[in-house]
Amino acid sequence: MFASVLAPPPASVPAPRISRADRQASHGAAWTSGTDSLWYVTVPVTLPDGRPGTQTFVERADTCDQAREAALCKADTPDALRRRRNALILPTDQVRTEPWQRPGWW
Repeated sequence: MFASVLAPPPASVPAPRISRADRQASHGAAWTSGTDSLWYVTVPVTLPDGRPGTQTFVERADTCDQAREAALCKADTPDALRRRRNALILPTDQVRTEPWQRPGWW
């Protein structure tokens, strides 16, 4: 192992203490709140060649309606449009919202 003569050995350097507030600030308030639930929001789309498809968002919200609204706002962003390869969003009454569940492989 390479050791620098200018840096102190690793054992003599105390590990930085990270408070819960620091962790929340670094991860973003939207992903650290313990009161909200995670939701899958599946938005139906039509691909440029006419085939049907979907775009799914995972949203943190108190209710399924809040999750649906947040996902539809994200679906209107240029980044979401690029990810779905210019597919058009179908009428919003077909949007499906369901509680998030941990994948089996997790």
